[in-house]
Amino acid sequence: MDPLVFDPYFRPQIWGGRRLEPYLGKPLPAEGPFGEAWVLSAQSLHVSRVAEGPLQGVPLTELWASYADELVGRLHAAPPQFPLLLKFLDCRELLSIQVHPDDRIAGQLCPGELGKTEAWVVIEAEPDARIYAGLRRGTTQSDLERHLDAGTLAECLHSFVPEKGQCILLRAGTVHAAGGGVLMAEVQQSSDATFRLFDWNRPGPEGKPRALHRQEALASIDWSAGPVRPVAGSPISGLPGGNRGERLVACPYFWIDRFRLAAPLDLPYPERLSIWMVLEGAAELSSAASGYRRRFSAGETVLAPASTGSLHWAPTAEHGAATLLGVLAP
Repeated sequence: MDPLVFDPYFRPQIWGGRRLEPYLGKPLPAEGPFGEAWVLSAQSLHVSRVAEGPLQGVPLTELWASYADELVGRLHAAPPQFPLLLKFLDCRELLSIQVHPDDRIAGQLCPGELGKTEAWVVIEAEPDARIYAGLRRGTTQSDLERHLDAGTLAECLHSFVPEKGQCILLRAGTVHAAGGGVLMAEVQQSSDATFRLFDWNRPGPEGKPRALHRQEALASIDWSAGPVRPVAGSPISGLPGGNRGERLVACPYFWIDRFRLAAPLDLPYPERLSIWMVLEGAAELSSAASGYRRRFSAGETVLAPASTGSLHWAPTAEHGAATLLGVLAP
């Protein structure tokens, strides 16, 4: 099976903007703000479909049911459903201050949903951008509820100005928000379970405040977590030709590696399903065995099935370099 490309789904969000259109090189479907591009999803709100090739139009759920051995490989057991959801986020305004439940609490409060651990990788950030990630150390539930009643919840949160390239791992139970002009890649569990604590007292799309989920959010918070800071990646050694790599995340739900290509690179995950998000520049993905060859630019995502065999990345001549995320479901 050759690598697979899927059509993105653009999700309207009041905190979004219009930057996803030039970044992904695809027109947004309507006027107004769009905050998310779901580039690979089997979640019930939107199931991705193959965009090109002999399997064009086939939904990811059907691929997963019919071609598990080809996708995952015979060395690894396929979970019942595709386990990840990959997005690009345009956070022009601030997201609500929110929290995602873990698997156990999601099963209790929103049956049918998984929990939601996620990671952000900052692609671009404006000077006024801000990320809120985790409670300030020592914050208790009574502290948080007092500030919530006063409309000053942000005072309970650790925050920082994001910088290009930073990676933030938000484990389920982490109170968080982001906005002010930040473009990010997101890798998460396949879930849309989100509980809003505070929405900055702004009107929703129809002029009324969006629903809040105070009790559900309070039940989902990990009170022991404390502040969340950008991760320090671990270098990946032995890469040829001046290429650089680092492992950004290795959690129970996904691994994320970042590669800065200056020369050709064989895919480092033999006989495994991997997903690749191009963040900067452009690179060509090819297979000598099958004759597959395709150029991928910033904003594009491709799924490499385990059965594809040897695949090879090479930065394009006009860019000379490229930055890619390699994502695995362990």
